[in-house]
Amino acid sequence: MTNISQNENHYKAANQVIKKLEFLSHIDRYISNAHNRGNKQAETTLRILKAVQQRHTDLMKDFLIAEASAS
Repeated sequence: MTNISQNENHYKAANQVIKKLEFLSHIDRYISNAHNRGNKQAETTLRILKAVQQRHTDLMKDFLIAEASAS
């Protein structure tokens, strides 16, 4: 892989981390709204989605850190 495409991939991965972090910064409010409405299904679904997105974000951050350390 060329340096340019590798840098572009890192840039795109970093942007994805930012988007996931933005989503995670809002999801607690969505969970709270579902709870306040008494919508257990939505609350449960959002909690699962939060956990999955947090895991994906952590994996992407670990990948970027490993790539930065390798270069």
